[in-house]
Amino acid sequence: MEEPCKTMDRRTFIKKTTRGAATFAAASMGPWFIKDALSSSGTLNLFTWPDYSKPEVIAAFEKSTGIKVQVTNYSTNQECMNKLRASRAKGFDVAQPSLTEFALHMEFDLYREIDESRIANLHNLEPAFYEKSKKLGGVINGKRVGFPYDWGTEAMAFNTEKHNFSYKDLSYGTMWENDFLGKVTCRPHSVFIGTGLYLDAIGTVPSNRMYDTYASEEKMKKVYDQILAFLIQKKKNIKMFWNNAQDHQLAFLQNGCEIGQTWDGPILTLKKEGRPVTYMAPKEGAMTWVDSMAIVKHAKNVEQAYAFMNWAYTPEAGAVMAKSTGYNSVVKGVADLLDDKTKQGFAQAYPGDALENLWWYVSEPAWFVPARTVYRDRFQAA
Repeated sequence: MEEPCKTMDRRTFIKKTTRGAATFAAASMGPWFIKDALSSSGTLNLFTWPDYSKPEVIAAFEKSTGIKVQVTNYSTNQECMNKLRASRAKGFDVAQPSLTEFALHMEFDLYREIDESRIANLHNLEPAFYEKSKKLGGVINGKRVGFPYDWGTEAMAFNTEKHNFSYKDLSYGTMWENDFLGKVTCRPHSVFIGTGLYLDAIGTVPSNRMYDTYASEEKMKKVYDQILAFLIQKKKNIKMFWNNAQDHQLAFLQNGCEIGQTWDGPILTLKKEGRPVTYMAPKEGAMTWVDSMAIVKHAKNVEQAYAFMNWAYTPEAGAVMAKSTGYNSVVKGVADLLDDKTKQGFAQAYPGDALENLWWYVSEPAWFVPARTVYRDRFQAA
């Protein structure tokens, strides 16, 4: 085992992640193809998370391609799936669920197979993410249905005017201490994972770092029953549940929350603005996800969908996304285009060996989300 890297930045992390990945070489294509893909017209119906449709991102795409964007947002992967099912996979061109959701979404045939030869800039995708995305859910039944767009984490955020935690002292269990009665924010379903990682680490509820809960419904329920009992006991600590990026701002800036389990992007964006909050991986490991780009099954604007993918795989597009959202690009060369505040926020969020200790979401079996929803509802109703 290698010694922990003390000052690992985005570029170093990508290089380390790439080790062992299969060599990826995009098909050789002339400049004419790239020009054609990035010089289009018409409309793209984008179905995405609110953070990904920020004005800076949409304006940059429209300026680069001449394509006008119509945006529809969702707040959860389940909402994305349900709306696509209700519309019979019509009315949208590109959707951006997490890669781990595709196994469930494709139970309803919501996306079409992607023709890699039409993504001329695919060579800009970091090889590690090209390979990892297959196992995370981007390939279903031998067909590539999703490509990685960005990656981010869910870990710990706290008010810096009232608290100063150091790496290795901060835990998912910290927010359940008596000092934080009525001061915690968390998401009602993913808090089960963070709490499970904590209980596993201290030996109270063994779960193989929560990976056993994806092995079978029986194993999942055995672990989740114990986590639910713990969470109900500690529920008095919770001031506010969050469900989307906007809720993070409400929790810390208006509702008096001092600590919580949150996404990285919204908190790091607030930090860049000078707000008294920060974000840090706890000692159990930051929960890591990869969001995607997929073409909806009955998309009308397929050419524009491929133009979006080609644009997204340019360093300039990756930099706009990273700087405006606080999330992390999967495109080579983006680190060189980031401002100092963005780089500093990343380094402070993942100090020491935090990037080597990430906890990666895995592809979720079809039974998992319905079962998890039952536990979420029981927790909220308790």
